[in-house]
Amino acid sequence: MKFNDTFKIGGKEFSSRLIMGTALYPNQLILKNSLEASETQIVTVSIRRFDVGSNKDILNVIRKKFFILPNTAGCYSAKEAILTAELGREALKTDWVKLEIIGDDQTLLPDSVELLKCTNELVKKGFKVLAYCSDDPIICKKLEDLGCCAVMPLISPIGSALGIRNEHNLELIKENCKCNLIVDAGIGKPSDAARVMEMGFDGVLLNSSVARALDPIEMAKAMKFAVIAGRKGYLSGLIEKDRYAKQTTMDEGKISNF
Repeated sequence: MKFNDTFKIGGKEFSSRLIMGTALYPNQLILKNSLEASETQIVTVSIRRFDVGSNKDILNVIRKKFFILPNTAGCYSAKEAILTAELGREALKTDWVKLEIIGDDQTLLPDSVELLKCTNELVKKGFKVLAYCSDDPIICKKLEDLGCCAVMPLISPIGSALGIRNEHNLELIKENCKCNLIVDAGIGKPSDAARVMEMGFDGVLLNSSVARALDPIEMAKAMKFAVIAGRKGYLSGLIEKDRYAKQTTMDEGKISNF
């Protein structure tokens, strides 16, 4: 069976459902090679933390090969995030923004109150908002209703590598939201990425699990295949779990007919 399965978001189409971050890599060469190995098409860049002067060459390389998604990492209020989004639009000539507003320095969890306020303003300003949020089904639905191109719930705290902590909430989010759903934050290993894709999420955004790996380039390849495998599994129709065994033979002592 062949699938025509392009990833459509914000009026654009992509073949890869893996979005890659650009922070924490040992050096720019490993960053470049890891992005290429992942075969990602969307790369997120922090406007507040990206030193254009010292990173000008790598930014130019990235812009030639990948679609740049500016983010508002490091913002703690709607006011900060709006200013940062507008700076990103001016610098990178794009209306896309990955919206992040953090509540505190210890947990780095999203501030839902400021996030909703900011999303409302940015959508009015014509931005295509991809909102990083908690795994609260109600918050995710509110963000969708405000007009987000994508809602991006975490599966555990950013950089923690803890993987899925509340699968039930993710199931509710998938059931209630019809917009693009992209898991962001908490991916630790390839099986985490495969699992969320098996659940029917539209994509995965990750950074630390590749950038901090002993071999980022090989881990980027592993994540690429994990996302592909999870997606194909979801589209193929996973069999239901059962408490009891199921016979695999038609008759006692005989192998099933093919």
